[in-house]
Amino acid sequence: MLKLLEPTYFPPVSHWKYIKSPNLIWSIKSRYNKQTLTNRTYIDSANGELMLTVPIKHSGKNEPRLYSDIKIDTNSNWKKNHFKSIKICYQSSPFFEFYEDDLINFFYHEYENLSDLNLASIKLVSGWLGIKMPEDIYDKHRFLDIKVNDLSNLSNTKRSEYPKQKKYSQTFENDNGFIRDLSIIDLIFSCGPNSLNYF
Repeated sequence: MLKLLEPTYFPPVSHWKYIKSPNLIWSIKSRYNKQTLTNRTYIDSANGELMLTVPIKHSGKNEPRLYSDIKIDTNSNWKKNHFKSIKICYQSSPFFEFYEDDLINFFYHEYENLSDLNLASIKLVSGWLGIKMPEDIYDKHRFLDIKVNDLSNLSNTKRSEYPKQKKYSQTFENDNGFIRDLSIIDLIFSCGPNSLNYF
């Protein structure tokens, strides 16, 4: 059975058990829902959970839009701000320095569509983890007679609590306690090559 998942921005840890599994297909022709994980991710900071949001262009109309049609608003310095926030939060973590240059290159690129940005973030992390990134985009006509497990609800929630997540040492755990299901980068900067053992 195919698994159908919307690509999100540096997806939370809980998404990666699906991303690394066989038969995953990306859904970008679905209806876009506001205030979801499609344009935000959560990291650990000295003051607790910090949400990073990618600004999007609004159509000014109330009619539904497809996720694949969502454009990034480039009128702000969101990339500079996101990198600065990530560096401040993780520069003292065990593995941040090993991935910093790749992250700089990621934020250097220009992205027009939100789905392209999200897929690029997943491709970057897949490379870090040494796993093959799924590349197929779902087309209902192409997969007409194939059963599909639609996991889009994972992207359309603000964040799950992922109760079965294995704990690892987080940068600010002494102050904040362990925060479940943060962005995958929280796990990677904390555990490096051993990250695959935690989902």
